[in-house]
Amino acid sequence: MKQRTPVDRGGSRSFTGAWRTIGAAYPQQAVSVQAANVEALCAFLRYSVFAILLTRSICDPIFSSFEMDLAGSPIGFGAVINAAVIAIALVFLLTRPARNAAFEVFAIWTPFLLVALAAIFYAPQFGSAARMFLVFVSYWALFIIPFFMFRSRDDLPRFVLLVLASSIVPSLYAIVDTWRGLSDFSEFRLQSTFAHPNIYSFYLVLLLGLAFYFIASHAITWPRARRAVTLYIPILILFIALTKTRSAWIAAAAIYLFYAVRFDRRLLLGILLVPILLALDPSLGDRFLDLTRGEEIEDLSRLNSDVTLNSLEWRRVLWESAIPAILQKPLLGHGLDSFRISTPTFFPLAVNATETGETDAHNFYLQILFEMGTIGIFAFIWLFGALSWRLARGLRFDRAGILLIFSILAAYLAESHSDNMAYYLSFNWYFWFVMGTICAWIGYMARLDTPAKPSRFLKGPERLGRSLALAHPVSGSRVSGMPMGGGR
Repeated sequence: MKQRTPVDRGGSRSFTGAWRTIGAAYPQQAVSVQAANVEALCAFLRYSVFAILLTRSICDPIFSSFEMDLAGSPIGFGAVINAAVIAIALVFLLTRPARNAAFEVFAIWTPFLLVALAAIFYAPQFGSAARMFLVFVSYWALFIIPFFMFRSRDDLPRFVLLVLASSIVPSLYAIVDTWRGLSDFSEFRLQSTFAHPNIYSFYLVLLLGLAFYFIASHAITWPRARRAVTLYIPILILFIALTKTRSAWIAAAAIYLFYAVRFDRRLLLGILLVPILLALDPSLGDRFLDLTRGEEIEDLSRLNSDVTLNSLEWRRVLWESAIPAILQKPLLGHGLDSFRISTPTFFPLAVNATETGETDAHNFYLQILFEMGTIGIFAFIWLFGALSWRLARGLRFDRAGILLIFSILAAYLAESHSDNMAYYLSFNWYFWFVMGTICAWIGYMARLDTPAKPSRFLKGPERLGRSLALAHPVSGSRVSGMPMGGGR
């Protein structure tokens, strides 16, 4: 039998060692390739979100032009974008588990979404109820997406400016819209690229609050951007006035006065411009005077097509008419998206309100109570209560900025009292993206503020290096210019 020479044995050892080296290196290479693919996918999704948010404010006229009828309901390209937003959020969830933001990603919205999901199955129209549920899911998606996109402190001003930048084209078109309305300015209401003046006005109120936040926040240190945003504020206020949406006027005035009293009292002089605006456009004052006109109904049995009511009284009568129907199913409600199609059965004036003889609730809280019952109301309270609790955690990092965010949140809740907030998709997307961005920033700051405990299984130098790396997460794998582990 042939004996192996020393060279043979050496060759065998070299061959075995080479395989061991390849076997050890191959998994690392596979992991690195997989991580690179995931990172590339997340970067693509990040820029996709940027593109959607930059352009969604101008898409309503485009989407309405390409709608088609499916099973008796209109559907268009907007549904594709909605599905894309939900898909982006789900891909983020699968590729980047939300270990550091599990409460924000899941717990805040889950009760409300579960109640809404259950309300689909006893709704009078399954198709419209399912679409309404997907709208709510898209709001949740826009809320959680910032948690997966947030990487550094600069992402806070970057995301806020993204929302403000989405208004550039609508603001330019608002000039054209106003010019066209000069021929009948008393009846004109500015809506720009949005489907209704109310939606545009709530969007502008959000932008006004964000502009004040951008100026006052201690977490934002971009001086040039601050100056540009400051110059934009008078334009936003003018456009809000031209929408002639009373609830938006009240919300914008509350945010403006809060900022003026709390941060810059020189702005109180701006109140002197209100009489000038009313003198230049008397129709602005007429919007409030309209609330004093028309009949007042004390007995709902008097309702008929000949009764003339002002806007506020019409809403009050609608809400009172819905109460007996709510009491019929107080716990679970009548099913998602059921208020509109149910109005002819309890509100006689709905016949003349729209072409279909149906009308919306004009009150988000009443709509939830009618469609999802008291369980839905409790889920809604949990949603905004949990959101407020998470926002309050940011007071220790940026008290001025978080107080202004709370003013935006309060404006949203106030506007929901007298309008169909659930259906204003484009505005809600921006609102929930802003809320998600602020919560993501608070979580990021909390992680930096909490020193991590190094593992007791690591040796002394390794524990020191791990602690330094966790204390400076933005700097990557190097601390003070030295590689981790002390290698060259």
